[in-house]
Amino acid sequence: MLSEKKLIISTTSFKGTLAEQCRSILDRTDSDRIVLSLVFFFDVEAAGSYDSAMSAITGECRRFFGMRMPMVTCVAQKPLESALSAEVLYLHGNGTVEFNDDYLVIRSGDTSELITKGIQFPGSGDTGEQAARVFARIGEILDGEGFRTGDIVRQWNYIESITGMTGGMQNYQMFNDARSAFYSGTDWTNGYPAATGIGSSAGGVVVSIYAVSGSVKASRPVDNPIQVPAHRYSGRVLVQGRDAVRTTPKFERARLLEDTVLISGTAAIKGENSDISSDPGLQAEAAIDVVEHLVRPGNIFPGCRRSRFGALRIYIKHEEDAGAIISTVKDRWKGVPMHFLVADICRPELLLEIEGTGSVRRFLECCCTDAGEAAEAQEGGAGRIELCEDLPCGGVTPSKKNIERVLESVDIPVNVLIRPRGGNFVYDEKEISLMLDSIAMCRELGVNGVVIGALKEDGSVDIGTVSRLMKAAEGLQVTFHRAFDECSDPFGSLEDIIRLGCDRLLTAGHASDVNEGREMLKRLNEKAAGRIIILAGSGVRPANIDSLEESTGITEFHSSSHGADGRTSAGTVALMTGC
Repeated sequence: MLSEKKLIISTTSFKGTLAEQCRSILDRTDSDRIVLSLVFFFDVEAAGSYDSAMSAITGECRRFFGMRMPMVTCVAQKPLESALSAEVLYLHGNGTVEFNDDYLVIRSGDTSELITKGIQFPGSGDTGEQAARVFARIGEILDGEGFRTGDIVRQWNYIESITGMTGGMQNYQMFNDARSAFYSGTDWTNGYPAATGIGSSAGGVVVSIYAVSGSVKASRPVDNPIQVPAHRYSGRVLVQGRDAVRTTPKFERARLLEDTVLISGTAAIKGENSDISSDPGLQAEAAIDVVEHLVRPGNIFPGCRRSRFGALRIYIKHEEDAGAIISTVKDRWKGVPMHFLVADICRPELLLEIEGTGSVRRFLECCCTDAGEAAEAQEGGAGRIELCEDLPCGGVTPSKKNIERVLESVDIPVNVLIRPRGGNFVYDEKEISLMLDSIAMCRELGVNGVVIGALKEDGSVDIGTVSRLMKAAEGLQVTFHRAFDECSDPFGSLEDIIRLGCDRLLTAGHASDVNEGREMLKRLNEKAAGRIIILAGSGVRPANIDSLEESTGITEFHSSSHGADGRTSAGTVALMTGC
């Protein structure tokens, strides 16, 4: 069985040197957990050169981690919403890790997993020659650890000047030819890896792989019903290769690995064609449509009941298109951790590409009051914490010290309740000021999001107050809390909350608990139509969560998950998440 891992997107807008920016990210890593890999994305022009950037980043990582140095990959792609962006992969649970210079192996029971850093040999020839040398090294690593080439389940391919031509041949096609040669001696009857082939502004050819050997519950390719598999492309969409043999890109659209969906780099290609709008917003909509067809539950496997995104990368070709693309993606996929990078795409007409991870595991947010409960929730498989204090009154904003302790104790996202008192949700100016101060504190501490809400005397959403809270929370995830269940007009209030830009709505279905509000939950979820995430909470228990999911279509749930002692229990959480 696979080891449990957790991917966190970490960014900084610190106005300092690249080394200082890197330190600010490293200082926020969880020192109690093993960091397996870090992939850094940076603006090579701001850094001066690729070599100096890589030296600064790896030097800081070496000083920070010492002998337990994770796999560090440096990618010359400019982050669009930060100065430096990184994906941090933690070991979250059992497993023995063996670190080597350019790869690591995780042993867990009869399963072994291998992760490399970005393997590269810049300056050793053209794209095809570099790629051949990279794949030769990957072959040595796999052979040395007893893995087969066919054990690769995910591959990242960063290619400098991906659509450029060298000696009359396209760089990406030369890369594909080298990959095909490397794969040629392997039986791929169980499908190719999920993969991304994407441009970078420096570094030559950089390839990182994730391979799995031994016993796993599931490992199978996932096709997209509206796309031709890339490895079956016709010659019409391929460019001449080194020997005029145009080999296809050898990857699957996605791959199911136990309960994780590995989503390959996906653009607005239908069939095998990309003859689409050059308007960035419209092309973003088209790319989203392609991805959503790919990850529909029934498409992942027959009988699959749910799928949700874990984290996404969105590559944008032209920086001037960023505004339209970012707003379109964020509007469609509210609440999903994501970051945006400038990168060339493998076809000239394509303006963006999307990759990431998904899960078919149920998503549970746990309502916790302290670090001990938060740790139990994380151990049981919760995806997020809602932190509050004084649950008997419905919860109020926790103290700064409590928030700090919780952030130190878990590496899953933490959202903080912003509520100055119990009772109703009609607030005066003094109370609004307290909530604004609490949001500012949360921003400073680095929480994932805040949970807010305010009503008028007539039971309508207090749009003015919530707008002020939303402005203060800009950049954080925002959930509108169960004040909604006291609204006079549930469907009108739903539209108000969507227009305000909230990411989620926590509700029992305009009722005292989810059992009573089950039918309304279904109607709210249908009415929301993906414009906001409906988070069902109040009375969610192991005994009813399956039927709630089936009858309402909701895939995110909120529960205190109490055990026999009245506190959050890892065992109770696990019963609901399926861990």
